[in-house]
Amino acid sequence: GEAVNVDGFFCCILSYQRGYISMDTVQRIFTCMKALELPTNSNDLQSELAWQSCKDAVEHRHGEQRIPLITDIGESICVSDITRDELDRALELMKEFAH
Repeated sequence: GEAVNVDGFFCCILSYQRGYISMDTVQRIFTCMKALELPTNSNDLQSELAWQSCKDAVEHRHGEQRIPLITDIGESICVSDITRDELDRALELMKEFAH
């Protein structure tokens, strides 16, 4: 359960980086998660693990990443072109939040 929420927040950061949502939306989601006392980061979430998760997704999703990214509260799209560099930039941005 906790890993699901961490992944959800990570995907919010990826959505922001792609311009799908604003930082205000990211902050709104973060504030809600914190108010519910849900985890938003993990010491285990490192570059290699994030990239391996994307590679695993390709294996289990018929050759596509199919990573869900939000475009607004309650709306999302699935993308299959996330790069390792993009993941690393998202990990750096996550450090700016008071987890």
